[in-house]
Amino acid sequence: MTSARRKRAITVLSGLGLLLLPVLFAVFPLLSLFQQNQSEIELGVLWWPLGLCVATAAVVYGLFLLGFRSATKAAAMASLVAVAFFYYGVVGGWVGLSDRWFLPLWGVLFLGALVVLVRTRRELGNLALIAGAAAVVLVAGPLARIGVYQANHPELSASDPRLWPDQLAQPAPQGSAPRRDVYVIVPDDYARLDVLKRYFHYPDARFVHQLKQRGFVISEQARSPYSDSEMNIAAAVNMDYLGGLASILGTKSQDVRPVRRLIADNRASRLLTSLGYRYVHLDTDEVTFPAGNPDVSSASVPDSLTNLWLQKSVLRVLGGPIGFNEAARDERFRKSVRTGFSKLVAVSGEPGPKFVLFHTLLPHDPYVFGPQGQSVDFPYHSDQALGARVGLPYYVRQLRFVNRKLLEAVDAILAHSKTPPVIVIQSDEGFQADAETFGEAATQQIRVKGLEALYLPGGRGPLVPDPPNTVNTLRFVFNRYFGTHYRLLRSASYPELDFPYQFEEMRVK
Repeated sequence: MTSARRKRAITVLSGLGLLLLPVLFAVFPLLSLFQQNQSEIELGVLWWPLGLCVATAAVVYGLFLLGFRSATKAAAMASLVAVAFFYYGVVGGWVGLSDRWFLPLWGVLFLGALVVLVRTRRELGNLALIAGAAAVVLVAGPLARIGVYQANHPELSASDPRLWPDQLAQPAPQGSAPRRDVYVIVPDDYARLDVLKRYFHYPDARFVHQLKQRGFVISEQARSPYSDSEMNIAAAVNMDYLGGLASILGTKSQDVRPVRRLIADNRASRLLTSLGYRYVHLDTDEVTFPAGNPDVSSASVPDSLTNLWLQKSVLRVLGGPIGFNEAARDERFRKSVRTGFSKLVAVSGEPGPKFVLFHTLLPHDPYVFGPQGQSVDFPYHSDQALGARVGLPYYVRQLRFVNRKLLEAVDAILAHSKTPPVIVIQSDEGFQADAETFGEAATQQIRVKGLEALYLPGGRGPLVPDPPNTVNTLRFVFNRYFGTHYRLLRSASYPELDFPYQFEEMRVK
């Protein structure tokens, strides 16, 4: 290699090395946020925003390199842009100033530092070296913790025999009878009728009347096994309690990722697949998906990694399509809800047989819908207010809206089905009340009492599962339509304690 070529190669390698400087500064807030929440989200959720960070830093670095022909200056300026953009909310939180005051201060500091870098004629090698060492130290911590956690927490599958105390027999084909589609529709935190009457002074009479007119039966005493959405849905579609997770992972484990895996890949869908059924998994957000919902943008999901990450960036002060202020986030969420229900209606027209699991976060907060679907802004800015008395009217209005969407979906399903389908409308659990407002004991009771309405055509015998626990619903459906003889399980409920698998049975009143 000639001296000129060697010099060019060294220059290229030096430039690529300096590119790491803005990349490391850009990815640190994301890696830190993921590491803090990795017991709840899969590693696969990290790749898209991580790629966005790297690409953004590389483009900014490339633009500065073209403009100034200095790799060290380009790296320093791109790093400054990364810090100004991605660290805005983090530093603002430390300072404790509102965006109204902090944004202009942040802008002045950024522009001032940028002007200094542009105008300086000094070599920036030492600055780049110090900044690079700091960036490596920043990133090394969360990277190491992520690696260790992933290595120590292998995946679990619904087929793992350690999970379930009994193995469910395969359902039998029912002769020449047409196979009915099975829909499990899960509105989130939909309170049971007696709870709505007692605490909300709202009897939900019109919705109940409309359901009964369509042939639904309401389970008056239905309750859930747990006080957590994902655990209740996982228990329902796997037709059993989740005590096996406690035995495998330990009662003090914080790793709840397997719960979502048991929703995406569950025993009910596996058993029905043997009869030729297709599993259709829909959600208006990401609650039931382990590694992101393929049908919904992560930016539309209130508590997604992407949303929480970009809320810490400068985008938190912007509205519109690229913004992440409260109005922009709420509008994206409204769109995802409407899109999700549209997909459910569209699926009803597809050929079967199919087993459809559909979850919507409504009527759970954020409270963004009025009863007619109009946009609503919740005026209180604390999690406590959501479940307190000031939040109850907003919950009811959003519940009335989801009632309309549920009835529209039911009507579409019934209209599109050549053979009357099985439809289960089953809340994951009841309302998440504020313990300081209602008392700890009442809060626990309210939490495990949710809606259950069943459309079960063409059968005889009991109309609702007994014991009336949502863990038994699909066992009841299988026994009724698929020739199984599954034992209905004893009804039990476990309140939310310090650890997710710390199961201590409560007495339900």
